[in-house]
Amino acid sequence: MKIKLDIVSGFLGAGKTTLIKKLVTEGYKDEKIVVLENEFGKVGIDTDILKNTGVEVEEITAGCICCSSSGDFLSSIEDIINKFSPNRIIVEPTGVAKLSEILRACNDFKFKGLFEVNNIISVLDVKRFDFVASYSKVFVDDQIAVSKTIVLSKNIGVDIKHIESIYSYIKNININANIINEDIYNISGQELVNAIENEIEEYDMLKLLNKLDKTAETRNPYHFATLEFKTHKLIDYENIELIFKCFEDEDTYGKIVRGKGILQNSEQNWYKFDYVENEIQEENYYKEDIGAICIIGYKLNKKNILKLFD
Repeated sequence: MKIKLDIVSGFLGAGKTTLIKKLVTEGYKDEKIVVLENEFGKVGIDTDILKNTGVEVEEITAGCICCSSSGDFLSSIEDIINKFSPNRIIVEPTGVAKLSEILRACNDFKFKGLFEVNNIISVLDVKRFDFVASYSKVFVDDQIAVSKTIVLSKNIGVDIKHIESIYSYIKNININANIINEDIYNISGQELVNAIENEIEEYDMLKLLNKLDKTAETRNPYHFATLEFKTHKLIDYENIELIFKCFEDEDTYGKIVRGKGILQNSEQNWYKFDYVENEIQEENYYKEDIGAICIIGYKLNKKNILKLFD
């Protein structure tokens, strides 16, 4: 049997890592799985989170696998196969990768005998769908057009009419897409697998790719920058909340669209935080040797940002 290759795509902070954690710890827990993590920056925070599940994780950092690092991507797939002989490889591209370009790379003739592209999943943040689409409709439409399954994340408390409008938007682009509108935390791993593995008879990856404009811009359309650093400083979650509240002043700090980190508080307990467009969440974490923070946005004033962490 060929190795199954699953791709979990989605914009920054949509919930890709959360979905993968659910799949590897519950849905596919009896399989030998390797996750290939493509972090946007050099500090692999999501990689550390996935390693905490006990699954093997390989990473490509500081490059987007849909463009300049596509050679590294295919080489990494080959290395994973030779090193681990897995049943399944789950790829988590950076949150600004064009899904169509990743699929084109996977279709390279050299690898046809090594694996088969199985699940093609995009995670769409329902609460921030309009925000993301307003900045790059091309990015969103590309994900939708070639996905087998689209998971609507962060949908709790969202008006049903808004969700229905997203359904219509998706179906206008990809009428055969399998849409999952269930909270990732509440759906069981097996239920998630059953929904994702649902066969779509009309799905034809090559046909869909050929419909897309191959000459369209394939690099990061947002021109995002990252600010990453490690720290031994003890920072309470309340202080992180205040810092990210300050980031609403875009003239001083630039536009912050994503923040994440693993830190130690004043009681020397570890926690991780996630920030996406004016919303921040925290949860307990396992022991780390050193704290790490990654901030993603555009027109970042890195000097002013770092002053807040002094």
